[in-house]
Amino acid sequence: MTNKFSDEYEDLIKIYQNLHDYGTDKISSKTIFDGKSLKFFFKLIKQLIDSTKSNSLIDFGCGKAKYYFEEIIIEGEKYKNISSYWNINDYFLYDPGYFKFKNYPPKPMDALICVDVVEHIPEKDVINFIEDLFKLANKFVFIVIACYPAAKKLPDGRNVHLSIKNPKEWQKIISNIKKNFPHVKPYVICSISRKKFVAVS
Repeated sequence: MTNKFSDEYEDLIKIYQNLHDYGTDKISSKTIFDGKSLKFFFKLIKQLIDSTKSNSLIDFGCGKAKYYFEEIIIEGEKYKNISSYWNINDYFLYDPGYFKFKNYPPKPMDALICVDVVEHIPEKDVINFIEDLFKLANKFVFIVIACYPAAKKLPDGRNVHLSIKNPKEWQKIISNIKKNFPHVKPYVICSISRKKFVAVS
């Protein structure tokens, strides 16, 4: 069962729905929040899937999930899509901002990945949001959190990264939540710039 969220969180979903549908004056609706950040973590996620013997996966906040629907090439080898590379046939794509994937995951799966999403959540909702991620995982969660302001702005002028903390602050939050989910292993990475990452758990 999902936690309850603030009115600000619900309003934010509507904003993202509009951005997905219409884009901005600089970014088309086709490419905005298309899921491209996932490419930095293809191999690491595969290692986690293999090491935990996971057979199912939820991509929480997947955006348009482009890599699940197009061919990818890794180390010169072609794969039908990212799930083929991961050898995961049972997966669920969720993003409340995008109409194709707006349905909430009906049950936990072995793995849950959440890439570049947490920092977009209002400060007052962050703890409940991360707890929901843990609730949906049977074996591990893989979370990537940006720790810097984004280039994009919301229509009201706010930076799209609403919750900016340093890696130590995120580490403390994750450690406290982890205590209530001893069966779930957290793998959390903080990006301190677009291509510089720090593992915090």
